[in-house]
This record gives sequence, structure tokens and C-alpha cells, in this order.
Amino acid sequence: MHGAFVTDDEVHAVVEHLKQFGEPDYVEGLLTGESEADDASADATAKAQAATETDPLYDEAVEIVLRTRKPSISGVQRHLRIGYNRAARLIEEMEAAGIVSPMESNGNRTVLVPQRDF
Repeated sequence: MHGAFVTDDEVHAVVEHLKQFGEPDYVEGLLTGESEADDASADATAKAQAATETDPLYDEAVEIVLRTRKPSISGVQRHLRIGYNRAARLIEEMEAAGIVSPMESNGNRTVLVPQRDF
């Protein structure tokens, strides 16, 4: 990736030009490490978790993973006949709940819950 070199004088000239057209819109909290992007990201994560928790297939997906002992997105997809994104969200929710491990370096997950007779 290449970028053009811009001198300090050129930057100052552009800033002075832009100042003529309106008031600045500062991002509060930028210097303290907080930002609106962090808040938006946290809100999006909370909404995604709430949506997954209310997924009517979550309990069935957990049952499949515990029975087969194979926590894979494709396995959940096949058994429940759902799309990849929904199956991935279900597996990620199981990870957050401590049912399955995070993805290992080889892409596999393990079931963390002891095996029961089904």
C-alpha cells in the first residue's frame, strides 16, 4: 500500500480551508480512550447475544452438540437444516456459555460439558 506524502504546511492549509465552513464536531472521550465506536460495538455485541439467546433452535443445537460430541458449525447446519451464519451464532453462544471451547489453532472445538447418556 502506498500513500502520498503531504507536508505539514499542506495539512495546515487544508485545515484552515475546512474551518471556514462550519463548527468542528469533536469526538468526546477520544483522549481518554473512550469512543462512540466502542459504545456502538458493545451495543452490537449485546444485541447479537440477546438475539441468539432467544433463538428457538438454541436448546436443540446444544442437544445435538452434546449428543454427537462434535461442536462444528457444519454439523449444526446439517442437523437443523439452517444457514451457516445462524449455526455459527449458535456455536458462538455455546462458547460464551462454556459448553464448547474456543476455536483451537486447527479450527476444531471440544465439548467442555461432561458426557451424559442420551
